[in-house]
Amino acid sequence: MTTFAASDMPPAAGPNFKPRHPWDAWFFPLSLAIYWVGLVMGFGGDMMHRAKLGQLSFPLIVHVHAAVYVAWMVLLTTQVALIRKGRADLHRKLGVASLGFVPVMLVVGPMAAFTTQTARFGTPASDPAFLAIQLGGLVSFAILIVAALLCRKQAALHKRLILLSTLTIVDAGFARWVGPIWGPVLGPALGSPFWTNYLILYGCTAALMLSIGVYDLVTRRRLLPGYVLGLALAISGHVIIVTAYMNPAWGAFCKGLIGGLAGH
Repeated sequence: MTTFAASDMPPAAGPNFKPRHPWDAWFFPLSLAIYWVGLVMGFGGDMMHRAKLGQLSFPLIVHVHAAVYVAWMVLLTTQVALIRKGRADLHRKLGVASLGFVPVMLVVGPMAAFTTQTARFGTPASDPAFLAIQLGGLVSFAILIVAALLCRKQAALHKRLILLSTLTIVDAGFARWVGPIWGPVLGPALGSPFWTNYLILYGCTAALMLSIGVYDLVTRRRLLPGYVLGLALAISGHVIIVTAYMNPAWGAFCKGLIGGLAGH
């Protein structure tokens, strides 16, 4: 995860795209800060409420999942701080050392999803079709993070792909507190239940993904082709996930799958 290293890497970024801009020193840390706000607001309040009710007993894999994903955010924050301090050398070394995080995230994510779905099966909280959201985001994350790592010598593209990939795993935080505010209001106005679900689940993260392009248009007057491809992949993933979630056939398949795992 050699994120945001731009000082001494080849700036191969596309025709006339300036690899660095003075505002970058604020845009990328601010973006990361917003991601943290989404996570804290989305999960912090819920955890405090559960703690008051004595309902913080989760399966071990859920705790592991939370620890690993928070560790990813801490690691990403550390990487940004190192670049801010001019320590690109330590940034690169930590990036290489942290490569093992990715496969761990791709393992504990599905394990936590299936564990929680199995535990809730047959209860009012059961929603097997939600596996589309739980697993679909990890597919997008895997593709984007691999692309980011392959493009780590192209600093401008690398850091934009890192932001896009991170947004595919922090969307749950925003969906817990921003989505329920505007989704039920704006969704019906757009005339389709699809948009209600889309705005609840992904409206905020889609806006943050688009904000990267808006920033580049303001500061560079152009977009990176690689960013456009990454954005298209992420948004297409959103559409596919929501469509699957709303599809009765997908719901029936997941119900049968989770029911079998739960022994029903």
